[in-house]
Amino acid sequence: MIAVLFDLDGTLLDSIDALVKAWIRVGKKLKIDIDPNLVREFIGASREVLTAKILGRADLIQKFSKIFPYEYNKIWRNEVKPYPEAHAVLKTLREMNVKTAIVSSNFRNTLECILNYFNFMPLIDTFVSNDDVEKGKPEPHMALEAIKRLGVHIDKCFVVGDTLFDVEMGKRAGLYSILLVRKPVSLAQSKYLPDYVISSLRDIVSVIKNG
Repeated sequence: MIAVLFDLDGTLLDSIDALVKAWIRVGKKLKIDIDPNLVREFIGASREVLTAKILGRADLIQKFSKIFPYEYNKIWRNEVKPYPEAHAVLKTLREMNVKTAIVSSNFRNTLECILNYFNFMPLIDTFVSNDDVEKGKPEPHMALEAIKRLGVHIDKCFVVGDTLFDVEMGKRAGLYSILLVRKPVSLAQSKYLPDYVISSLRDIVSVIKNG
């Protein structure tokens, strides 16, 4: 049985701008200046990495964990939308009997609300949030947890994401890694390289059929 693990933000959802906006609101609450470009650079990583890199203080993770979901929940319904091909690709994979999961650094409650709101739940077999594992991306825990829930073998699994955090998570878990390039990405200094690089979600179907 083949399985595909999808990142959410920037991969299935056009949500990066909304996430940046929520981060800026968090900064105002904490009286910390937030660099939008730094947020974009680290979106997709675990909240431990995010708070350390963006806020500059890992000790603020508890305050961040209370403020961020509140601020993001106020805006995502109006400012976030699935990429046009997202549902069609998931439907095609289901028709191919491919197991699917979403592995996201979002808070579990937020993630579940988003997946229901945008009708992703009927198209996937499971989901894993940052809250479901000891360590988030780029550690391999989320991918390994998804594989466990899907009941599939590692050598038949692919990870799809738009950041190098996704690539690293997949490679460290022993999976095939697919990098979806929606913006310029430099691989020159990356320790973990993707097995495939695609420019559209639709290309995943070809990778699965030919890989």
